[in-house]
Amino acid sequence: MTVTQQPEPSAPPEAKTQKYRYQAETLNGEIIKGQIEAPSSNIARNELAVQGMRVIKISERKGLNTEITKQRVPLVEIMHFSRQMATFLRAGVPVTEALDNLREDASNKRFRDVLTDVLYRVSSGRSLAEALALHADIFPPYFVPLLASAELTGRMDEAFSQLHTYIRRDVELTRTVRKALIYPVILLLVSLGVVLIIVLFAIPRFADFFEGFDAELPLPTRMLVAVADFVRSPAGLITGVVLIVTIVGLVAYTRTERGRRNLHALQLKIPLVSTVVTYAATERFTRVLAALLDAGVPLPEALPTSIDCSNNMVFRERLSEAMESVLAGGGFAEPLARTELFPTAVIQMVRVGERTGELSDQLNNAAGFYQEELEYSVEKLTAWFEPAVILFIGVVVGFVALAMVSAMYGIYNQVDF
Repeated sequence: MTVTQQPEPSAPPEAKTQKYRYQAETLNGEIIKGQIEAPSSNIARNELAVQGMRVIKISERKGLNTEITKQRVPLVEIMHFSRQMATFLRAGVPVTEALDNLREDASNKRFRDVLTDVLYRVSSGRSLAEALALHADIFPPYFVPLLASAELTGRMDEAFSQLHTYIRRDVELTRTVRKALIYPVILLLVSLGVVLIIVLFAIPRFADFFEGFDAELPLPTRMLVAVADFVRSPAGLITGVVLIVTIVGLVAYTRTERGRRNLHALQLKIPLVSTVVTYAATERFTRVLAALLDAGVPLPEALPTSIDCSNNMVFRERLSEAMESVLAGGGFAEPLARTELFPTAVIQMVRVGERTGELSDQLNNAAGFYQEELEYSVEKLTAWFEPAVILFIGVVVGFVALAMVSAMYGIYNQVDF
């Protein structure tokens, strides 16, 4: 039997830190503001919590020392890492050896540096979950808590296998949406480009041609010529600049906390889109909560992580309020129902789970059901989007054709040859 000697890991490179501004509440209820330096916002929160402060708001301080193009770690990279770790651990390979092998094969430079740091810390005596928690900003919110619970039960291979399954579902859903939207979006952009060329170059030449006959043009043609004249005029240029500035401003606004919150609230009011958002948030919340409960995490400790997994700020706000009722002993189903966010079936399943003591099983059932409903809703949404784009293109092209043909016939009937 050949024994592979584990190479001594070298010390990791100096961790890059960022400066964060924070607003926090002390144990005495005093509101203070300050600045802290840490590798990530999560670590900054933890350090402030150790100092006895509850963080109200924290944001990265932008400055000349801020790394502008920080390489991100794709979710697919983390998905493959989870699958490979599950395979190594199931085969009895030590954690340090598995990490050493995976860091050498990592294609993403930042992820390779992260695994180097994690390997060093695990070899120095830290647990894997603690080492990964120092880089929590590159992992999904549920990743580290689930591993921390699995370390207590010794089921690390199962935890990594579960994580691979969850992340793969997210990746597949994203790919499905992109695949369904890419053709209509390309078609829309090409059509808008063609219409712009017609308006800027073709219509003015036709207008000069029509004026040479001194004939009255039909209404559709006059409307088209007026649009072309407006687009080419200074007023049209100013309008275009205003539209571009408005779009850029809206995009920048949605990057702020308040703008993101308003955007998420709007998503819950738009038909079809609201269904997709609700089902996605329901599936993610129930699945992560079920996984944490199965791993032995108590409900009060599992709820914050499950809530953070939601991509919608309205869901996070109302679920945080519901969590306070749960911690106060108000049960779980009733506070969940008061959020008015989840479908009735979810509330019923939670009630049954509370009464029978099989809450995690019922949450898994709800997650499976709404995963299928989410896939159907996404297909339905994309199925509506494509014909809507084609209809828009047909209306625009049809109007241009009508204007040109009606002008030709009008001139033919009015001019004596």
